Amino acid sequence: MNVIKKIGNALLGLFTFLTVISGTVGLTITVVNPVNLWWTIAPIQLPYGIYIITYSMVMEYLQYIQTYYYYSLGISIATILLGLLIHVRSFKQLLQLVKATPMAILKSPILIYKDVKHLRDWLFEKIEYLNGESAKWRRFFSIMKSPYTGLRMLGVNPQMAIAILGIGSTTAVGVGVAEVLEERSFANGSAGIYAAPSEYPDEELEKAMAWRKDNPDDNTLRIVLGSTPVELISISDVSIGTAYTGSALPSGKAEAILIEGKSGQDARLEIGELMFDRTTCKTLTLSDINAHKIIVQHNISDGQSIAQTIGTQRDLRISGGNFMAKELKTTGGTYDRLWLDTGSLTSTNAKINKLNLSNIVSKGGTCVIRKADIGLLTIQYSAVGHDQNFATKEFTVQSSTVASIWDVNNNREVLLTEPATE
Repeated sequence: MNVIKKIGNALLGLFTFLTVISGTVGLTITVVNPVNLWWTIAPIQLPYGIYIITYSMVMEYLQYIQTYYYYSLGISIATILLGLLIHVRSFKQLLQLVKATPMAILKSPILIYKDVKHLRDWLFEKIEYLNGESAKWRRFFSIMKSPYTGLRMLGVNPQMAIAILGIGSTTAVGVGVAEVLEERSFANGSAGIYAAPSEYPDEELEKAMAWRKDNPDDNTLRIVLGSTPVELISISDVSIGTAYTGSALPSGKAEAILIEGKSGQDARLEIGELMFDRTTCKTLTLSDINAHKIIVQHNISDGQSIAQTIGTQRDLRISGGNFMAKELKTTGGTYDRLWLDTGSLTSTNAKINKLNLSNIVSKGGTCVIRKADIGLLTIQYSAVGHDQNFATKEFTVQSSTVASIWDVNNNREVLLTEPATE
């Protein structure tokens, strides 16, 4: 009987522990709604990469709890009370405890003060320790950054500078180290989501789009255009998609390079000059484009179909006066994907005076330009193809792309495969 009684008490204790903990966690999550805390923690990858708890997965539960806020409060409190009430042996003693509670409350400020004082002393000890450690780490990174900064000033891209210093490789690991040594920015070739014309990644956009929270290895360079016109966006000397070792297109994405506005007449891209120069693509497709002049010259492709549809688009250049953003410019770098679009930042056309894409090697995904109004569109010295089959027409200018003036010359069909992974 004693053994059974001990087992019963142990099970009751375990039940109380689980119910009180569950109720307390539920009550805390309901009241605090730790969205910002989860953003800093997510994603959580379980050992050996078996499973990843992504940002969006938990956000669905948090939103559900907030939708049924009072139900969640009630269930959490009831769970705690259930865990405690099963241990009540005498309701008379419980009643006496309730009666004694007011006096305990009166005495509680003194007890609380003593506890807070103890916590304060403990906290200041930790702060002093951390301040000392912080100063050491600042000196460490200052020493590490000096040769890195010198290489960047000589024109070496971030990934190559890291490789030269022996800190990391030219793959995603190198990118992560670069972001520690040097602040993430467009000029430094850092992946992220940029709200043009800002030089730095937009924290709110990255949070809203769960960047690197649902896919920790996401190395996309995304530019979201708003209502502020931009003088120049220039991206050159980069490798995209599976063109470099250890890379992959983000899950569910087919395009390695995507330049697009929105459907219809609202929030299209307005571009004065778009230069697509010396770019390698698996396929290249142009659709829903109104241009004044289109130049397609000196390209090779594994099958091509260029529909020269005549339109009436006026010549276009972009002005913005004193409030026009100057430039976003990056040279060198490796990305899983390049994506420029109007996003959700504007309901009117997004405007760029000059967009230069030069010396870009992409692999594993398509290249797409669509839903744009352009003054001068030039596609030159590019290589498009992958399957060594002229019948598949890898380079396509669809009939929905129209221009007042067409200049199409010296484009040749050549059997091509995708470039080797570097």
